[in-house]
Amino acid sequence: MTRTGARRDRTGRALARLPAPIQGLLRLAFVATRVTAGPRSFLTYLRLSRIRRHEGSGGRVTRVRLRPLEGREVLLRPSTSDADTVWGTFAGRYHLPPPEMPDPLLIWDLGANIGLTMADMAVRFPRARIVGVELDRENAELARVNLAPWCDRCDVVHGGVWPRDGELRYRHFSGGTSGHHVADLPEVAEGPGVRVAPAISLGALLARAGPDAVVDYAKVDVEGAERELLREGTGWAPRVRTITVEVHEPYTIAECERDLRALGFTTRADPRHWACVVGVRTTEGPL
Repeated sequence: MTRTGARRDRTGRALARLPAPIQGLLRLAFVATRVTAGPRSFLTYLRLSRIRRHEGSGGRVTRVRLRPLEGREVLLRPSTSDADTVWGTFAGRYHLPPPEMPDPLLIWDLGANIGLTMADMAVRFPRARIVGVELDRENAELARVNLAPWCDRCDVVHGGVWPRDGELRYRHFSGGTSGHHVADLPEVAEGPGVRVAPAISLGALLARAGPDAVVDYAKVDVEGAERELLREGTGWAPRVRTITVEVHEPYTIAECERDLRALGFTTRADPRHWACVVGVRTTEGPL
């Protein structure tokens, strides 16, 4: 762990011990001074964050200017988890590549949601081409709007990453827009809230980049598909240099680290998020 990472980890643990009301006030102070651009955008964010029941926006959107995106506007949906996504992106920052990859040229954002993580990386890495894959069509469409200022080097693909190309079923949550969960099991293949999206293998995604392409960094937050990605159809792995994986139950941190090591990465826990694992490639050539 780097000295900066260790300090941030200690700060995070200290904040977690504070009473919830104080945590909330500190969070709002951070958003006001570091994230939103101007009082109007802060008040809009404040209104969105105070909606406790996320029941879906009904097609409504609101505009917020964000300081880390050089004051540009993004669209957020009321009564959804979009406001939480702003916080997770610009306060948590666990979507960013590890320090071993300071200037990535090709980035995969697997689980791009509404495009905020892609936009942040587009600003931080002006030479990078960023390909995002997003399971939910509504999220993907909003991501394209939010990424319009960087559309020359940011591409959003609607679909879910999976070991095989085809179709993928997932649970859609109207308000929990960051938690659509892969449901590729017979007992949950049909029913309320289950939708179908294209399944995109990482081999196919790599082929789009060209025969000699190397992915400098892959951010993997795919709501339950990570175990399959790291165990099946893994021919893509030797062409990925660094990776961060967010782990979802029943998959465990220990299993994720073991699978990444089998693919030629050294691993460590990510100090920015308790459920994330960082992998840095140490071997070359085919597996």
